[in-house]
Amino acid sequence: MTYATVDAMKNKFGEQELIQLTDIEEPYQYAINMTRLNSAMNEANSEVDAYVGSRYSLPLQVIPPFLVNIACNLARYYAVTGDLTENDPIKARYETSIKTLHKISKGELTLGGSPAGESAPVQTANTVVFARGRRDFGGSGW
Repeated sequence: MTYATVDAMKNKFGEQELIQLTDIEEPYQYAINMTRLNSAMNEANSEVDAYVGSRYSLPLQVIPPFLVNIACNLARYYAVTGDLTENDPIKARYETSIKTLHKISKGELTLGGSPAGESAPVQTANTVVFARGRRDFGGSGW
C-alpha cells in the first residue's frame, strides 16, 4: 500500500528539506531527487505493510492518517545517507514510529478511525481448550 507519498512528504517536511535530503551528489540540481525519494518511500511503505499486515488484512479499506505520518517519518530516515547523532530528531521520530508499528503488530494499538467492520484484525487459528480439572473440594458441589 502507499502511505508515504510525495505530496505527504512535502506537506510534512517541506520541499526544501526534501531537496536537502535527496540532492546530495554533484552536479546538484537544486530539486528533489525523485529516484532517491521514491526509493526511501517504497522502503517505508513496505515496512509499514510488514508490521500492519501481520495484524490486519491488506489492503486497508481506510488508511489512518497516523500511518501516513509514520511512513513519512520512516521515509525521511531512509532518505538520510549520512550518520545521524543519537539526539537527531530524524532518528528520534524513526525510533518512535518503529515502536508504534511494533505495538500495532502486537495488538497493543489499534488502527482507530476505521469504520466498524473495516480493517479488522486478521483472524488467527489460535484455539483455547478448557478441560475439566480435579475436584478437590468434594462431590456434588458447594
